[in-house]
Amino acid sequence: MTGFNMSEWVARPPKEVFEFIAASENAPKIVNSVTSMVKLTEGPPRVGTRYRETRLMHGKEQQAEMELVEFEPARKYAMQNVTEGIETVYRYNFQPERDGTRIDLVCEVKAKGIKKLMLPLVAAILKKEDGDHLQRVKKVLEE
Repeated sequence: MTGFNMSEWVARPPKEVFEFIAASENAPKIVNSVTSMVKLTEGPPRVGTRYRETRLMHGKEQQAEMELVEFEPARKYAMQNVTEGIETVYRYNFQPERDGTRIDLVCEVKAKGIKKLMLPLVAAILKKEDGDHLQRVKKVLEE
């Protein structure tokens, strides 16, 4: 698997941490380059719910459509994006630990054919862009 893993402990219960990460309006608080995340699907979040994420990359706005592919309140949350034949999935697991929550994040990057050659570079860029977001979640929720 190409991608990266991260883990962080947060001094809040799993339900609260899950709800913070799953709330699309919090995306700009979690990832510096995200300016907005808009839910495109009607109704409450569930597997299949679609979002439009807007990021500021190198001075330009870029948008991506994302889909919720796992949703188990207080336990699991995963968001998928497919751009130019490269699939990225951010998979979060929430476990009670001590008097708080252990968040484990696995970022998986996949592609077929010649695009497979780009995966290490894409994973490195994603880690650079998003690599501190569990620490940002911890900081915001523990303040």
